[in-house]
Amino acid sequence: MKLSLFKGALLAGVSVTLLSSAAHAQVDEIVVTAQKRDQNVQDVGISVTAFGAEQLEELGISSADDIADSVAGVQIYNYRGKGQPSFVIRGVGTQDFAPNMAPTAAVYVDEVYLGSNIVTGFNIFDVERAEVLKGPQGTLFGRNTTGGAVSYTSKRPSNEFEGYAELGYGNYQTIDAKFGIGGPISDGIRVRLAGIFSDQGKGHYKNTFTPAQNPFGPAPNFQGYKSRIGEDTTWAARLVTEMDIGADGLLTFNVHGGKRKSDTLPVTPIGFTSIPGSGGVCPLTGTTGQVSDPQFCGDAFGYSDKDGDPFTVSNDYVGYNQDSNLGGSTRLTWDFGGVNLTSITAYESANKFFTADSDGGALNVFNVFYDIGFDQFSQELRLNSKSGENLYWIAGLYYSHDKITQAFCGDLNPLIGIGVACRNDFRQVSDAAAAYGQVEYDLTEQLRFTGGLRYSWEKRDFFSVSTLTGTDGVTRIANFGSGPQDDAIIDDSTSGGKFSGRIGLDYKPSEDVLIYANASRGYKSGGYDGDFAFIREQLEAYDAETLTAYEFGFKTTFADGKIRLNGATFYYNYKKPQIRAQRFSSIGLPYNKIINLDGADLYGAELDLAINPTDGLDLQATLSLLDTKIREDSSNPADALFNGNDFALAAKTSFTLMARYETDIAENWSAALQLDGKYNGPYQLNAENVPYLKQDSYVLANARFTIANIDKGMEFWLWGRNLLNESFSLGSYALFGAFPIYYNTPRTYGATISYKW
Repeated sequence: MKLSLFKGALLAGVSVTLLSSAAHAQVDEIVVTAQKRDQNVQDVGISVTAFGAEQLEELGISSADDIADSVAGVQIYNYRGKGQPSFVIRGVGTQDFAPNMAPTAAVYVDEVYLGSNIVTGFNIFDVERAEVLKGPQGTLFGRNTTGGAVSYTSKRPSNEFEGYAELGYGNYQTIDAKFGIGGPISDGIRVRLAGIFSDQGKGHYKNTFTPAQNPFGPAPNFQGYKSRIGEDTTWAARLVTEMDIGADGLLTFNVHGGKRKSDTLPVTPIGFTSIPGSGGVCPLTGTTGQVSDPQFCGDAFGYSDKDGDPFTVSNDYVGYNQDSNLGGSTRLTWDFGGVNLTSITAYESANKFFTADSDGGALNVFNVFYDIGFDQFSQELRLNSKSGENLYWIAGLYYSHDKITQAFCGDLNPLIGIGVACRNDFRQVSDAAAAYGQVEYDLTEQLRFTGGLRYSWEKRDFFSVSTLTGTDGVTRIANFGSGPQDDAIIDDSTSGGKFSGRIGLDYKPSEDVLIYANASRGYKSGGYDGDFAFIREQLEAYDAETLTAYEFGFKTTFADGKIRLNGATFYYNYKKPQIRAQRFSSIGLPYNKIINLDGADLYGAELDLAINPTDGLDLQATLSLLDTKIREDSSNPADALFNGNDFALAAKTSFTLMARYETDIAENWSAALQLDGKYNGPYQLNAENVPYLKQDSYVLANARFTIANIDKGMEFWLWGRNLLNESFSLGSYALFGAFPIYYNTPRTYGATISYKW
């Protein structure tokens, strides 16, 4: 019924478009920096979805992962629903919780690459532009971009004093505030200070746990109960300073930081073991079965969540989360006449500490802590020609050094049979270097050739040790193998390099039509698993992955600029994709391990439509069709089961809709109504394609009603997100006879007032 209504809204929007005949409205021009310079998106021969500052605000995008709700073919893997998002673009992405597993779809903020998922969950505020680049970006966005790149650009200081302030209140006792202010402070120096604050005073999860439910009693080091889970306080700030250096140079300093204190969001276990005394048998295993019946299927101790509500849980322990980050960058640009120089020096650091009820049930099974540290330094130098009549080139060098440390584990129920506590400590140090170049040459007035090449090299030094404390109080190195050689300890390094690049042709038969064809390759380096290990085999290095993409597309603007229609078809040849797979020890204990599959084939098609039929009316729609098939020719049954499967978080069909109408209602007063949403078809939660974990289709529906006084700079709006209160899973992992699942945010709504000057 919901889908039928959504399709009806699309048909209604198309009908309005066909009936409208005003001649003056035009689709807004979108400027992107996908090729490291400002260009109209219609002139760039790659798939890019971009949002300007106003559109980001109108869509209610306030965190880095929110943008996935407005782009077809993009999904989010977000560990425990908040704070560690990884983008999955066209089915390609890292579905992993380990902080040292580099994102497959890279995230950039002000051209600075972020090398860990603990720094990609940042707040979105005072942003000028956001871009989602689909497909491998192996030339200009070097590190680990087999899936694509997501780039955010902060607002720059202006030449005139300006600013804004916002204050909002929403359900769950949520207070939100934003501000941005800046302008010239002296001749040739401009600054901009911006910040955001949010406090959710009431959790959106209801916890029904009582101590009587837990016959084992509380965990020794993890004790804490709450009836509501989800309180969250976060703030972030950024100071940007621009200095003119004569007439040819510009120096930009960017200092930013933030902090979050919150409850750790709970998980809901989906069991695959039989519950003793339930009167039935659970027919499931860790890899087969259609439906997990909560009456008969539970975790290893027989616990099952029977209420059917993902936002009602029974957790014996409620964890807490603390995130902090601090960073800065210096950007120098210099005009040497026919050539421009750009230098970007950046440092990012972050710390994350959180505790959690890992099993998600009322029984004391496995309560954990994570203590993660991240430091990254990067330097990029590039030269580019000024846009000439028929030739443009860019060449650059890149270097980065990062360090990630983690202490992990906690209290185990001794009845599991492996001890009373566990701990893993790892340290990873990575160095990466690259040289790249790209040339665009106009073969004729209508035909342009693009060729780019990049050589990337990376080295990782990795140390990890996992220990178990037995009931005798003695701590030993974990070993579920056959001898000392299987001790879960490693001190090793891996290194390697590879070429990636792109060739393409852009054909422009007229000013309003672009037809393009590309072949590109992305590369993501290998590495080590940052999870607790039961045997050394888990800690051995996994290989690099490569993805070769072939794409054909078009971009058109017609009807006197009132309609923009873009489309693309693509094929990916994916070699050695890295995934986290479920394995079983010799005693039948399930654990996770990062492995390389043989390969995969991905096919897809996309459409992007924007229509401005009359002044004040904007209509937009995007569509993604995707088919992913894993190729695995192993004789090992544990690997062979992947053959023919779909990738995780890769819905075969998804589309977005947006309709916005704005009109004058009085002198200097206007009103606007916006409706937007996304349909995501069914998708798998893991590459094993466990049937009972398959997520059904869902519809996200959002709305915003705004009243504004243009003369006084005042705006007031009512907003709502996920108005249909859909619940859907964002990921899972295997643990002691069950798959704990984490979910999206339920319905939220509120009101905001804003003042601009």
